Amino acid sequence: MSSRRVIVRSAILGFSVTAAFVAYQLVTDVQSPISRSPALMLTFVVLCPPSLLSLTLNSAEVGSNDFYTLWAVIGVLNAALYGSVRALLMRWPRKAE
Repeated sequence: MSSRRVIVRSAILGFSVTAAFVAYQLVTDVQSPISRSPALMLTFVVLCPPSLLSLTLNSAEVGSNDFYTLWAVIGVLNAALYGSVRALLMRWPRKAE
């Protein structure tokens, strides 16, 4: 498999993690009978570090246009992060055994 394809797949994974985070937030909205799990929220924050940007912009209400714009940017940033980490790991020198 080409290295470019592996990097793109990693970027898609990063964007997918963000999409799952957004879906979880929509399902567990304040008006929803389902409550948010702190452990799962922490897991999403670890898997999507750019999501910490959402803490600085509290004006984006869940479901609003600002919310989707903010999370689209976070998704692109997370995809870039995953792709960059994968590219760096592929360049890492390996020991011959």
